[in-house]
Amino acid sequence: MRNVTFYYRSLFLIFFLAGSIPAQITLSRQAIVSDFEGRAREYGRQREAIESRLPPLSKQATAEEIAAHKQLFLARVQESRKGLARGTIFTPEAAALVKTIISEQFNGPGANELRRKVFEAENKGTPVKVNIAYPESKELLDTPPTLLLALPQLPKQLNYRFVGNHLLLVDRETQLIVDHISDVLPPAVPGGVPPTNTTGGVSTTTPEALPERVPINNAVAVNLPSPLTLPVRERSLRILVFGDSGRGSKEQYELAKLMDTYHQAIPFDTALMVGDNIYGPDGPADMKKKFEDAYRPLIDKGVKFYAALGNHDTPNQRFYALFNMNGEDFYRLEKNGVSFYALNSNYLDKRQLDWFTAQLASDPNGWRIAYFHHPPFSSGGRHGSDPDVRQVLHPLFVRSGIDVVFTGHDHFYERIKPQDGITYFVSGAAGKIRRGDVKDNSPITAAFFDTDLSFMLIEITGDEMYFQVIARDGRTVDSGVIKRRD
Repeated sequence: MRNVTFYYRSLFLIFFLAGSIPAQITLSRQAIVSDFEGRAREYGRQREAIESRLPPLSKQATAEEIAAHKQLFLARVQESRKGLARGTIFTPEAAALVKTIISEQFNGPGANELRRKVFEAENKGTPVKVNIAYPESKELLDTPPTLLLALPQLPKQLNYRFVGNHLLLVDRETQLIVDHISDVLPPAVPGGVPPTNTTGGVSTTTPEALPERVPINNAVAVNLPSPLTLPVRERSLRILVFGDSGRGSKEQYELAKLMDTYHQAIPFDTALMVGDNIYGPDGPADMKKKFEDAYRPLIDKGVKFYAALGNHDTPNQRFYALFNMNGEDFYRLEKNGVSFYALNSNYLDKRQLDWFTAQLASDPNGWRIAYFHHPPFSSGGRHGSDPDVRQVLHPLFVRSGIDVVFTGHDHFYERIKPQDGITYFVSGAAGKIRRGDVKDNSPITAAFFDTDLSFMLIEITGDEMYFQVIARDGRTVDSGVIKRRD
């Protein structure tokens, strides 16, 4: 057996150096995958053993505790791997196979979109070196899910990350660069592949007519800049939705103050955050300025914030007590017979999708709502629809009875025309606006607002979900009601 393994290693090394892999040896593909995945799992075991000797980090830790734990954990893992060079996990044959898989994906119909996503991250100048930490100031690029599902699967301790033409293995918690491959992307084809169209071939239906303004029943008398259109019924579920907020800017604080004003009229106890919750460094002082101080009035009134991770958020934020993620980067939340699924669209690997599918299969609730960062449907010029996320998630949503989806990433508000009965929202305007970014005459737009910051108020009662979108100047820029899918 050892001679056979040596034969394949030698053969793969020859063809790897030559730049091609013939079809005759693809039968060894599974053996190479198994060896690679075994090496990755061994790193995971060693890393878990180191963590077991550290003071435990609570699933609802303070920002100070998270920062101290990360630094100590990073130092111990670096010490254990001192002297190791690249190639401990990405062996030559594994590197060759990974390059082949990437080349296959980049020669498909979504090649232009894949290439755009790989190079859009703000991570230029990131040093690519084994056993150093990925810089906190650099964005973590989301890995396209169709490519992620095609690559060998990693244990939960490791993630694939692109930095330009490099593919890195990065420790999820310490952000240590464990291994990497260079020159992983095939050359761009002149002219490229025609880009995916806006709707991606998914059927678009005419939006339901919006109802007349709903009279206020038992709302508290508050001098609101814009009257409530929500019914404010007894025993209804009321939530706040916003995203792309964590900048610590004057505009963020002004919008947060308006959220508190509306809380007095329609008391909500739940806030959903659709990612990019903290831009840039997320040390204790940053968490205070970019989150705690801004939303302190709501926090003090008992509002619980439930975060999903965006491409500017570090994975360790899942331990931050006030984000209520309980150490998980994807999770299910249940309120008043409504299921909310917080997904991590940065990293839609098989582990997450298997969990999500199993949860949906046993979900007893009629209302099912998903929220995450990257929009499957959007009319944004800067980012726009994410066809890769749509390809993986939308069919699952349709089959499994998801009713509504909240996303961010694009810095504006948009309501999408129902897609196969599902209503998608983009609410990424709670920190910075991208003025005029919504494309003119987009066939999927039902309503939009891209000239100022905004947030969403939601009320679910029976089979109806009412929504109202408030701009920073107090205007109501969209409102209506959605019926639960049959």
